[in-house]
Amino acid sequence: MNKRISREEFCEVIEAVCKRPKMYTPKGTFNEVVSFIEGCGSNGNIDDGAYHMVTTPFRKWVVYKFRPADTPPADWETTFPLNWEEFLEHFSSEEDALLQLPILYAEYCRFREPEN
Repeated sequence: MNKRISREEFCEVIEAVCKRPKMYTPKGTFNEVVSFIEGCGSNGNIDDGAYHMVTTPFRKWVVYKFRPADTPPADWETTFPLNWEEFLEHFSSEEDALLQLPILYAEYCRFREPEN
């Protein structure tokens, strides 16, 4: 049985991999990094939803991040997720995308935190 990891722990994984991508992947490309992250997330059993990819909820949320005029509706999880190639198009380079990915994921985690 896989041990469930928290979103916070997964944020730490994303930050580590994006900081030193060649340490975790053959060449450190953006696509290798997100593939590695997906594998780690799938093994870590992160989200409650039954998604094909563990980052699907994040990629649904980030649609609204890249469209600042829009605010996530209450049913934001019904949004079609941004694919990784579209995500990458929002940055000047793969390196920039890798720098921003952990920042955006941490923001997503704060968004998902239950309100107290």
